[in-house]
Amino acid sequence: MTGWVVEFEGDDVVSPALVIMASGSSILSVDGSFLFIFLLIICLIFVLNRTLFRPITKILEERERLGLGRSIEAQRMLKQSDERARNYESQIRAARSAAYQQLEARRRELKSQRQQLLTQARREAEAQIAAARQEIADQSTSARTTLERDAHGMAASISFQLLRRPVAPGGIDAS
Repeated sequence: MTGWVVEFEGDDVVSPALVIMASGSSILSVDGSFLFIFLLIICLIFVLNRTLFRPITKILEERERLGLGRSIEAQRMLKQSDERARNYESQIRAARSAAYQQLEARRRELKSQRQQLLTQARREAEAQIAAARQEIADQSTSARTTLERDAHGMAASISFQLLRRPVAPGGIDAS
């Protein structure tokens, strides 16, 4: 039998099993070649499993484990670096705060010293001014006294030259 044709009349549905039975031969017939191929496939699966699939599976699992381990290690290292960065930043803030406090203390100290120096300089200046005023007053008094004496002496000299006689210090004629 080289081929077979199934004719359908109407809308009858025919199952494939009916078609196979109608053909007269069975696909499920077991002969030596089928059994040989089946055993060969089982042996091939066993050999491929031992030589190819298990090593590849182990390699993939190892790669996954290493990748996951490296990922976990990388995450741990990132957390450590973040923690170190936070510690570093907090130390920098503390150091800046301490530096600003020291700077402010030094500024207050220098301002106090400056104020003391200004007060001392004012006192010294006031003392020098008072001493200069006193000296000027003394010189003024001395100059007045000298001027009065010189003026009286000149007046007496001028009067003597004009009047040709001595004049008394009070302006009264001595003759």
